[in-house]
Amino acid sequence: MKRFLSLLIFLCLVACQSQEQQAKTLVNQLGDIEAGRRTKAAKALVKMGPKAIDALIHGLSDENPQIREMSVWTLSEIKTPAARVVPALISVLTDPDENIRVVGSVALQNLGESAVPYLIDALTADSADIRLNAAYALGEIGTPLDTILPALINTLTDPVWNVRRLVVRALATIGTPAVEPLVAALNSPKPELRRMAERALNDIGTPRARRAIADAKKALSDR
Repeated sequence: MKRFLSLLIFLCLVACQSQEQQAKTLVNQLGDIEAGRRTKAAKALVKMGPKAIDALIHGLSDENPQIREMSVWTLSEIKTPAARVVPALISVLTDPDENIRVVGSVALQNLGESAVPYLIDALTADSADIRLNAAYALGEIGTPLDTILPALINTLTDPVWNVRRLVVRALATIGTPAVEPLVAALNSPKPELRRMAERALNDIGTPRARRAIADAKKALSDR
């Protein structure tokens, strides 16, 4: 019985090693000059599922941008577990290639609500590229509002203008549901928060948003 168990464990280890090596080979094929072979490799990796994640995460730092880009898309197709996939995709938001950063943002959007907690954490990342792309992705995902809206409004005071600009864009994308939280922000003691909240309300442009801006300006002039 012990010999049988030892043999079974050995065979399992061999199979695991073989599958790990297979995943690495397939990731390398994501950089093939032939589009059909790249597609075939990506489909095979998706079929492997979570077992391919380690190889794909390694592919995100490959010197070949084609491999990095295809690794992003393939990870977003695997989707789970989110605790491994999403942080890996967020790391792509600092890629030196702008196209790959954009692809990473779109991939995160495609993951939907499962990516939201990680994207909210990313709003406080050291990298401005991560923060602005996280804000953009949150605006595109849009739900759940009760967690996304407070996080975006708090980020309206980000020290980097381009991040604040993308936060405004995200809030404008969410639209009407963002109006009341932004109206509340107009009463903040922080001048920068008030200014950016006004900008977001102006971009949303609904009657309620415009009226809130007018009321805030009148209240300021009456002081």
